[in-house]
Amino acid sequence: MLRGSLAASGCTVDATRAVAAVRSDVEVGLLEDGGRTVGFFPFQGGRRNVAGPVGGKMSDCQGAIVEKGVSWDPRQLLRGCGLRAWQFDHLIASQQPLRPYHYAAAPAPYVDLAQGWESYRAALVAAHKKTFKSIMRKLRRAERESGSVRLELQAADPDVFSTMVRWKSQQYRRTGMTDALAFDWTVRLLEQVLARRAEDFSGMLSALYFGDTLSAVMLSMRSQHVLHAWFPAHGPDPANLSPGLLLWMELLKACPALGIRRIDLGKGGEAYKDRLMSGAVDVAEGSVEL
Repeated sequence: MLRGSLAASGCTVDATRAVAAVRSDVEVGLLEDGGRTVGFFPFQGGRRNVAGPVGGKMSDCQGAIVEKGVSWDPRQLLRGCGLRAWQFDHLIASQQPLRPYHYAAAPAPYVDLAQGWESYRAALVAAHKKTFKSIMRKLRRAERESGSVRLELQAADPDVFSTMVRWKSQQYRRTGMTDALAFDWTVRLLEQVLARRAEDFSGMLSALYFGDTLSAVMLSMRSQHVLHAWFPAHGPDPANLSPGLLLWMELLKACPALGIRRIDLGKGGEAYKDRLMSGAVDVAEGSVEL
């Protein structure tokens, strides 16, 4: 195993590099077979050689990246990387070699847009008719009261980003959660992702306006036809218009025209995910220990 090499492909290497740009403890183990590299194991170092996922709690998708059909041993992998343990909380649960090390698993919902907006809309109405009608009523009301509802798919105004960070921090504190954006490196990571503009990996900052008023923002990560909804936030909602949900509706309408066929919502029990999801994949919590 080699340490400290940032050699992978596509979204994985760019996401790893984004974290490595703001932290000094990111490393990648290489899995080799007969001198040929067949896999990668990105990790973030910790005390006493107990590592975690790259990005820690900022990471919604974790695991080793290994060629199909290659057999590998997680404990041997850790020994080769000089680690005593590797802890995970959003591991792709279908990775067979890591299944014995799961403590628990939970669904990570996704939206299927492969057949376009109209097909998804029909499925949403069939499953959640009352919810869809409620969202449409709020959209019409927002248009009446503000004059227009406008989605900016890729906001360029730096104030949009800073407002999103402020709103998200307020949400964390209001709900009693640890403010993930209170640490300097996490905000710099968001900036790193937003600055990426490659086909395999790019940041997308989407903003919803009621008239001229910014009402909701979401920073997402895109890799070709897949969008991962990463940091959604919205402002005060005294009129009960659900700006966060309206942002989702406008984004779902717009994404198929961009070539986006799937949106990952990430693990979590938020009600809007249950309403919007087409399906889910399991992600696991656990630890590999020597």
